[in-house]
Amino acid sequence: MEHRQLERFLAVIQHGSLAAAARHLHLTQQALSASLANLEQDLGVRLFDRSPGGITRATQHGTALIRHARAQLAGVERARQDLRHLSDGKTGIVTVGLGESFAGNIIAEAVLRFRKSRPGIRVNLIEGYSEKLRHRLYDGEFDFIAAGVSAYELAEGFTREVIYSSNDVVAARPQHPLARRKKLRLKDLEGYAWLVPYSRPADLDVIVETFVAENLEPPRKIVGSDAYRIGMQLLLSSDLLIMVSPALIAPELAKRPVVLQVLDIDRPTVQRNASLIHPSDRPLTPPAALLLEEVRKVAGLASGSAVPSHSSAAGARA
Repeated sequence: MEHRQLERFLAVIQHGSLAAAARHLHLTQQALSASLANLEQDLGVRLFDRSPGGITRATQHGTALIRHARAQLAGVERARQDLRHLSDGKTGIVTVGLGESFAGNIIAEAVLRFRKSRPGIRVNLIEGYSEKLRHRLYDGEFDFIAAGVSAYELAEGFTREVIYSSNDVVAARPQHPLARRKKLRLKDLEGYAWLVPYSRPADLDVIVETFVAENLEPPRKIVGSDAYRIGMQLLLSSDLLIMVSPALIAPELAKRPVVLQVLDIDRPTVQRNASLIHPSDRPLTPPAALLLEEVRKVAGLASGSAVPSHSSAAGARA
């Protein structure tokens, strides 16, 4: 498989058709089709279903190749970055995945420090749910990720350093009927609607299981959203409840006047271990290693101050 063939294969996957991919690559459809045919011949499998109108969708073999192609291209790009960095020591790219459970002020301070000493190195920060970020790390898209690790195990060849542990809280707008009440019971939450992550169904499972365990009616009114700004607007404009990491809502909790309030109840919750996750079977690029070390330093200096409330700082590694 040639590097160029994989780039063209992924372009078709990304753009959804031969014509759109050809325009993106500045190729004729005939040239692109011939390149894909040669790749299929080299692999001995059919990668796309075809119709008189052109390519329609990836076959099972094509779908299986996507991850390998992305990982191979990412590896080539990372090799280029390593060689470029070795040549002048001042350029390169570091790409970091940021989970919603990791304190943003730790990352921000680390990046500011890093840029003072390495202003020529580009830093890419990509936010997302930790479950999805780890797969993109496995594919080679990220140098490392800073994310909350809860119920899943890491793939072989990767390790994590636990920075601190944090329990999710239940929050609502200050005008919510439960906002001013003390020592709430789980039964007090019955009947209210919940805002939950669309891409993290496990969170809704935890909420439902917590109610069922106490023989209470589980929530039936659910809004699923991965759009943070719209979700926050819904939360602040209605009586929705949310189970959420304190790190994610720290800016809202700090605003004056108060725009969001943590309810006086400790369930439902999930404990998340805010961790630095990186490869253990290969070295990081020099710029990535430098930024990772800055994050470690800031987290250590921050101790309890940079970590949001409802958390406990930890120096352990897992």
